[in-house]
Amino acid sequence: MADKYRFKRHDSIGAAAAEEDHKFLTECFIDNGDLSVLLDCKNTKRVIVGRTGSGKTALIQQLLKRNNVIEILPESLSFNFLSNSGVLRFFLDAGVKLDLFFKLLWRHVFTVELLKRKYHITNENAKKTYLESLKSIFNKDKNKEKAIEYLLKWGGKFFEETEYRIKEITNKLEDELKGSMDLKRTPIEFGISSASKLTEEQKIDVVQRGQSVINNIQMKELGEILSFLDEDVFDDQQEHFYICIDRLDENWIDDRFRYLLIRSLIETVKDFYKVKNVKIFVALRTDLLERVFRLTRDPGFQEEKYRSFYLQLNWQNSMLSELLDKRVNLLIRSQYTQSGVTAKDILPSKIDGDPSLNYMIRRTLMRPRELIEFFNTCIEYGHGKATFTKEIILRSEGEYSKNRLRSLQDEWISDYPSLIDFTSIIRKQNRNFKVRMLDEEAIEAFALNYATVNSDKTDFLSTNARGFAEANINLENFLAGVFQVFYKTGIVGIKTESYDSVQWSHNGVITIAAQNIDFNTTISIHPTFHRVLGIKS
Repeated sequence: MADKYRFKRHDSIGAAAAEEDHKFLTECFIDNGDLSVLLDCKNTKRVIVGRTGSGKTALIQQLLKRNNVIEILPESLSFNFLSNSGVLRFFLDAGVKLDLFFKLLWRHVFTVELLKRKYHITNENAKKTYLESLKSIFNKDKNKEKAIEYLLKWGGKFFEETEYRIKEITNKLEDELKGSMDLKRTPIEFGISSASKLTEEQKIDVVQRGQSVINNIQMKELGEILSFLDEDVFDDQQEHFYICIDRLDENWIDDRFRYLLIRSLIETVKDFYKVKNVKIFVALRTDLLERVFRLTRDPGFQEEKYRSFYLQLNWQNSMLSELLDKRVNLLIRSQYTQSGVTAKDILPSKIDGDPSLNYMIRRTLMRPRELIEFFNTCIEYGHGKATFTKEIILRSEGEYSKNRLRSLQDEWISDYPSLIDFTSIIRKQNRNFKVRMLDEEAIEAFALNYATVNSDKTDFLSTNARGFAEANINLENFLAGVFQVFYKTGIVGIKTESYDSVQWSHNGVITIAAQNIDFNTTISIHPTFHRVLGIKS
């Protein structure tokens, strides 16, 4: 078969990003059972959680091929109108919680989109016909009075474009918030940074008045909306409707509002579980979900109440192997030959005693994107050939390893902007070592230099280094903090007890407490980063 095809320099088995990978996703999608779970309205799982490159968007694209699936793009909602509101920023900065208002916005958006799809409301006549039909429902069921009043109150405005609706609702809240203040007694400028000028007494007054307005938002009306949707609209068990929301990690709104809106979105998705034949899916990166709850956490918050709604994306060796075979076969068949070809036909049998495909998979964090990237790099170094030698794979690994470390930095830049800098602590170490084996003088020199140059940074790694350089924390605690981050991001695995096996965040416990890491802890550097960090065998 080798005489029938040769790889070209710009061949690939697909793009790293799912949104740019339509051809391969269509024919090479691997369904490990997640699709049927999401399509089952009775199943609670509706928040798709996974790290970058784990297949969230690929799964969403498969869902969008089904009937009655509505896609909502965050950037299309024009939520920037919220972050540009001086009034909302003023009350938020003063300490008023806007959670109820954000839930109102999400419920409103979802209700409108569902009704438009259900009743094919695409023009003025369809809208009038539907609004007239509400009166007949009201005559049959007085218990739905509040819900139907809510729909009729908005009338023609209800089915305007989302941007218009959000502005209408926000303007109404702004007027109510401003109207709640005694401006004669306490003159206030509603704008960005204005809250910082308030006295403590003024701030208490603002919070009490503003929170009273937020708490009086008519959530009861929208609560009855859910019953109305469940019992009177989406009551056919043979007809299901879905809403998909992806790309929440992009810059669709200022971060402060984004985290609050995502938290409210997750709670609204939970609330819609009451509508039995409707299901809302949300795709979230693991690091973004963790950041949302960390930055919006209230006293008494319990994340375990949300976990039954999570669909964690996990990949096994066999699934990644199947994915690679399908993509290789599609490339070869579409360009060179109709014969079936698998990855094993291309790769050498073994590398350093390990089957080649297993060698490549072990140099990923068990995510499809990484394996695709590794194989594409092999094509770059092996163009003009029909098979890859051990030398080609090892050369490709060097480039791939560098790219993966840069990608890891991009993935975690919001929390750990100095992640790559701190990897100098483990450069040229053995692949397995105990924490106490590290060079104390070299670490002290690194921490002092880093803290001096980056004295203004406030992220965890920076403050950790500064605390050590200023002797506020000792070496063991400093390293415990560093390796806690390295474990969480996937750079290292950790064995806390001699009788335990090595744990990795991508296939086990996502975080390990810093107090469980000490000088006797064994660190294993992930094979993905061996080449870029110069790790010794």
